[in-house]
Amino acid sequence: MQMPAKNTDLAIKKDNAMQETKVKEDEAWYQIRPTYYSNFDTSAGEFECEVHLPGVGKDDVKLRVLPELFDLKAKREHVLFTLTEYFPCECDINSLDAKYENGLLRLRAKIRNPLESAVDIPLQ
Repeated sequence: MQMPAKNTDLAIKKDNAMQETKVKEDEAWYQIRPTYYSNFDTSAGEFECEVHLPGVGKDDVKLRVLPELFDLKAKREHVLFTLTEYFPCECDINSLDAKYENGLLRLRAKIRNPLESAVDIPLQ
């Protein structure tokens, strides 16, 4: 099956009549969950992951992060890569380091210490 070129007219056969429709610039024909690897080390207090986005340019990657999860959308022609994943534990998003190079997105963050804002209570 041959894919039409971007921004060209498509001919669609319907009831033995030909209809032409325009391909929208932002239309995604395929939605794909990208390959994703993660590792966390509680003794070192670090979380790291990598997401494979082959053929996607840096300007076409949208990453949003909360302490509990991240949401990723990346577009390449008519393919939309989408991934929403929970971190294994809460991360310090201020320490998040995100690098994108040659279709590989790498995230690294410190794991937030859950007792960081704990208060000592004197016993009576």
